[in-house]
Amino acid sequence: MRIRFYERTAYHLSDQPVPSCFVRLDELFDQHFTTFEDAYSHPCVVMAESLCGRMADVEMYAFLIQDARKRHTVDPKAEEKAAILTRSFWVGYLGAGRALLDVGAAVLAGLYGLSLSTATTTFASGDFWHQLVSSQPNVHRRYHPLRLFVTEFMRWTSESAHRIPPILVVEAQFGKYAPRDNRLQFYDEPDFTLAEMSNVTMHARWIDPLVLHDRWKPQFMLLCEKLAVDLEKALDRTRR
Repeated sequence: MRIRFYERTAYHLSDQPVPSCFVRLDELFDQHFTTFEDAYSHPCVVMAESLCGRMADVEMYAFLIQDARKRHTVDPKAEEKAAILTRSFWVGYLGAGRALLDVGAAVLAGLYGLSLSTATTTFASGDFWHQLVSSQPNVHRRYHPLRLFVTEFMRWTSESAHRIPPILVVEAQFGKYAPRDNRLQFYDEPDFTLAEMSNVTMHARWIDPLVLHDRWKPQFMLLCEKLAVDLEKALDRTRR
């Protein structure tokens, strides 16, 4: 029976296609389960829907940022509205990405019986990686190449206070009627405290958050694809 777990996520509310790894999982669930009771109580189904839901959230916030820029183009306060919404949605994006990574770590911890507290069940924890390599070296080898991406993303989540400048800082640097591109960008470096931000020079590195999304989305998707493979293997083991 088809579980269609992805229809209980933000993918159901958008035109964004459901990633193929989740569609493939649902096809396996169709072969494995005969009743909703069996499916809904199985850990792999719970993990799959949670993972899919958080990936859908990441894509939803990226869409909201893009949509805010398209919608507010004629309004007299268009630039200001787009800048405000970009900041708010970017905070949501970072939270969604962090949640996706935490779900990914929780899936691996659950599938491979890692003895971790809730606080250390995260890709940001050295204990997580140590236990994974100690108990499942082959699994660790598959995920280790993602650590550079995880480190970069986690830095953004913990340094957002220093990377997302208030609009007044942008106006102080580029003028009250700062160009649209300047208003929508953030610091591509964490070296400015809130106390120092008003004195930042114009030579600071800036970056459009959608450029970051374009860089990170393939990595998020790769993580989901790898985890889907592990869920498939776990499901296969329960058949034997």
